[in-house]
Amino acid sequence: MSDDKSHGNDEKVLLEPSGDAPRVLIVEDDEVLIGIVEHHLRQHGCRVFAAMNAERALEILSNTPIDVTVSDVCMPGMSGIELLDEVRKRDPDADLILVTAHSSVKDAVGAIQAGAADYLEKPVDCRRLYHSIQMMVERRRLRQRVRILELGGRDSTFFDGMAARSRRMLEVFSFIERLAAYPTTVLVTGESGTGKELAARAVHNRSPLADRPFVVCNCSVLAPTLIESELFGHVKGAFTGADRDHKGLFEAANGGTIFLDEIGELPLDAQVKLLRVLENREIRRVGSPASVPVDIRGVAATNRNLGEMSRCGGFREDLYYRLNVGVIELPPLRERSEDIELLAEHFLRGFARKFAIERPTLSPDVLELFRGYRWPGNVRELSNVLERASIMSHGGAIRLEHLPAELRSGAPAEKPPQASPPTEETEDEAKVDLSLRSAEREQIRRALDSAGGKRVAAARLLGLSRRTLYRKLDKYGIR
Repeated sequence: MSDDKSHGNDEKVLLEPSGDAPRVLIVEDDEVLIGIVEHHLRQHGCRVFAAMNAERALEILSNTPIDVTVSDVCMPGMSGIELLDEVRKRDPDADLILVTAHSSVKDAVGAIQAGAADYLEKPVDCRRLYHSIQMMVERRRLRQRVRILELGGRDSTFFDGMAARSRRMLEVFSFIERLAAYPTTVLVTGESGTGKELAARAVHNRSPLADRPFVVCNCSVLAPTLIESELFGHVKGAFTGADRDHKGLFEAANGGTIFLDEIGELPLDAQVKLLRVLENREIRRVGSPASVPVDIRGVAATNRNLGEMSRCGGFREDLYYRLNVGVIELPPLRERSEDIELLAEHFLRGFARKFAIERPTLSPDVLELFRGYRWPGNVRELSNVLERASIMSHGGAIRLEHLPAELRSGAPAEKPPQASPPTEETEDEAKVDLSLRSAEREQIRRALDSAGGKRVAAARLLGLSRRTLYRKLDKYGIR
């Protein structure tokens, strides 16, 4: 399915390139109404798919995770009520809004009893429709969040080699679990070191293809002259040095998943061939006149902005839209500081097993330093720092001297420099500092109130360790 183009005269697919935007499917045989609703929902950041009959809608629902379906009641062929019944059979939690030009109380009650989430009259009030979609999406995400928490415990979740307790990562885990069930292409985005390959493996492991091959291809290390041969293979005699048939990575992944890491580095001519494979599900070895069918799921990853690259001509727009169906956005570690302590414990347990040592612990100073550090290398950098520190500490407490010098430079000096006589500038700085202290004190009070006075719960809300919170409580005289 080409996601950015029309599929004949009966339907069209409309996409926005945003990542976790609400996914709305419009099922309506009136193209004018589709255009009006589409324009309004896109203005509000929704990602819109559309079909002009129920049969095509079911095809889209089979291949793409949809948050809310908005369907006309009266359509040629399968009606909206029949579509609702079929959708609910496939997904009991699905949300579907029915729209009709001939409304009655009886019809509305019947639709709600049949499982419709809402029932609207034509002409459609787009503001009410969007509000209804918002409520349904939030309710669905809350259900997913609760489900993930129930799977992993109330304080943290371990998910296919990843660990988190932050809201953003729990939502990522929930979306991966949902997306994995669909045979669509996936694009994983995020800075270097955020765990894109782990996310790709999680998609594979939680999909129906879990027992099939998972093949990794790093597009940035492929030699330009050998890209086609590495991806699609070649036959004997295809070029100088081709002394035997060679199976490419796509054939090796046949029946399973191919992970195309750093896809933004792939040359444009190779992108054309890749799009053809993803569209037609067949490859042609270099030097062979015959095509070979392949049944694979494509998962790609990049730390670059493919949307911007496509606008500047550095990445094919049609390939971008093909990959941009299921987007997993991984946040940088600096935006999920509440996960640092959990991740550190996770890594330290692994290094203790690897090096056959007692599990190291983090000193309070190190943990506080970790929380304030920006981690340009993200989770990978944290893992590398802890591996080195585990060796340096010989399985004991990890202290500041066990950390790399560039990271230690962010630690406070043991002896503060002699204070200079106050000037107008330093007095201004003191006022700013006072305001920051006041803001921090107020934030701590609010967290304690929200946690019902429970300090451990308040520490979690603030993203602090228990010891750090106790120190700040003493500092501000909060009891």
